[in-house]
Amino acid sequence: MLKRIGYYVSVSVLIIAVVLLPVPVHAQDYRLGPDDALEITVYREDELYREVRISSSGSISFPLLGDVKAEGLTTNELEKSLEEKLTKFLKKPQVTVFIKEYSTISVTGQVNEPGSFPLRGELSVIEAIGMAKGFTKVAGKNSVKIMRMENSQKKTITVKVDDISRRGDKTKDVPLRRGDIVYVPESLF
Repeated sequence: MLKRIGYYVSVSVLIIAVVLLPVPVHAQDYRLGPDDALEITVYREDELYREVRISSSGSISFPLLGDVKAEGLTTNELEKSLEEKLTKFLKKPQVTVFIKEYSTISVTGQVNEPGSFPLRGELSVIEAIGMAKGFTKVAGKNSVKIMRMENSQKKTITVKVDDISRRGDKTKDVPLRRGDIVYVPESLF
């Protein structure tokens, strides 16, 4: 009977560990957003090479074109948009967009490795805590706070991570947004 109980405990730990692993997102599927840093090259047009950061309004400034919308596009979509706009000035322009730096979220407080982490695609609170190598022994797992700016106002969302991981209800896990701060307080007990 004890072996059977040990087996179930091991399987539960494995399931929780798999839930905490971040899902890889390929750059071609990633939607660009504010604070992403890009490297843009135009084949055989060295003077058009640029390293740019997407502004808070979701655009980049590019020679000959001025402001160009980038937010919400994939790198392939931005390449096509720039090529289309540049055809007024160049014959068959070939544009390459490379993401140099992704926008980030921060995880602080009672996690093993606090820090800033790239926000590549969808990322939830549990996944972000997994990226920070999990909770410390004194973490308040049911008092995790997400601090974000929404409509120019600070907003705080409380997430009961321990309840989510014990019950397996992924619907209560909160998706993170650019610039979010995840704070794990110390447990009061």
